[in-house]
Amino acid sequence: MFNKYVQIIFVVVFFYLFTPGSVLADSPPESGFFDDYSRLQSTGDKWESYIYTKDNFHERVAAVQAIVIEQPELFLAPDSKYKGMKPQDMGLISNSMRELVVAAFEDGYQIAHSPGPNTIAIRMAFSNLYLKKKPRIPVIGWLPPAYVMTTVKRKMLDKFADNVLMTELVWEGELIDTETGEVIGQILSELGNHLEKKEFSSWDELVVSMSVGAARLRCRFDNAKLPESERRNCLEITETNLLTND
Repeated sequence: MFNKYVQIIFVVVFFYLFTPGSVLADSPPESGFFDDYSRLQSTGDKWESYIYTKDNFHERVAAVQAIVIEQPELFLAPDSKYKGMKPQDMGLISNSMRELVVAAFEDGYQIAHSPGPNTIAIRMAFSNLYLKKKPRIPVIGWLPPAYVMTTVKRKMLDKFADNVLMTELVWEGELIDTETGEVIGQILSELGNHLEKKEFSSWDELVVSMSVGAARLRCRFDNAKLPESERRNCLEITETNLLTND
């Protein structure tokens, strides 16, 4: 009888370890937005779950004079309970999140609209997006002072958030050299868990995550222009820093 239980346990463990998707339990979710996810390394950080930077990242970024910030793409999860987003709602969310990134860079870099020399493109996506229809949920609670949207756009976002709950999302960001097409950096952040109410994400959290991510990315761009001894630890930038405008 004992040997029988040992055999069962062995089979279960073997199945768990060697079933696809279990071997790389700490691997990032793949939406297909990135061509290659294998370079991403887990960080354990709240706002940057996985990150990749090319070996000569600082050297490449130091020469950047202009940035193309593309509109984020949205991918609803196939099993999302609610799939009724209107095109204008998707565009509103996408454009608003893009504006958070633009705001982080526009005071020190040229925001370009087409590729060129010494230009980096920032591609973004919101994937694995789980939505749930609600009669009433809390509206977007706050925005960091540096990233305040227009009143009209803010009211439109609040109206959408009144009716649709976001429970899980992955946001993906990629830096591309516009002349060579080479990827020099990637960030992937996992927010929420639609299977566990205590771990649900929210529109608030998406705004905070994007704001922190944009501020950290700007910090890394600025670091590239400084001697290594003078560079800031960009991971020290948190939602608390943004609230206090520090």
